[in-house]
This record gives sequence, C-alpha cells and structure tokens, in this order.
Amino acid sequence: MATESTAAHASPSWFVAPGEGDFLAWFTLALICLAIYGVVTLYAAFDRWAEHQAKGTPLAKTIPTMLTIALLYEIFPLGHFNILLPISAILIALMADWSRFNLGKQDQARQAADAEAQENA
Repeated sequence: MATESTAAHASPSWFVAPGEGDFLAWFTLALICLAIYGVVTLYAAFDRWAEHQAKGTPLAKTIPTMLTIALLYEIFPLGHFNILLPISAILIALMADWSRFNLGKQDQARQAADAEAQENA
C-alpha cells in the first residue's frame, strides 16, 4: 500500500512568489497614502474654517490646537506618549489666547486715552 502525495493544493490568488512584484501591496500602500492625505486635507480645511469663525474670540488659537491634537490622536497611535504633551500644548495655546485677549483690551484702552489726550490738546 503506497500513499500518493500528488494532491497538492493550488496557490491562493493573492500569493506572490519570491522575486516577483506584488501589485496588490503597492496598490494598497498608495490607497492608504491617499486616504491619509484626504483626511489631513479635510482637517486642514476644517481648521481654517474654525480659525476664521473664531477670529476675535478669546479661543482663536486654542480651538485649532485642539483640532490638531485630535487629528494626531486619530491618525497615529499616540497612546505611548505621556498625556502631559497634549495638555501642555493646549495650555500654551490658552495662555497665548489669554495674553492676546488681555493685551488687546489694554491696547484699546491706551489708544482711547491717546485719542482723548489729542482731543484735549
């Protein structure tokens, strides 16, 4: 009784022999790059729109910073970074907005005082 091992399975359709080109891998890589480019482009457009809408408000820099951090967390696995990194970026943006907003009020008061002094002179 001899056993025959001639019943070999056929290669799957996605199998690529060593040394040959893999069209599906290159196509998938290009598709992933285009998808990431599309997401970044849409986020950039939304970021510009949000910055335009936030002009003159106290959170003009904080909102785009938070959107950028959200984009990074969606695209890249940032779980291995310390949570203090995005929190510090948000706090820096808040401080920039706070100082810009308060300095703007002081500048307006100074301009009003200068205009009043010129009228009285």
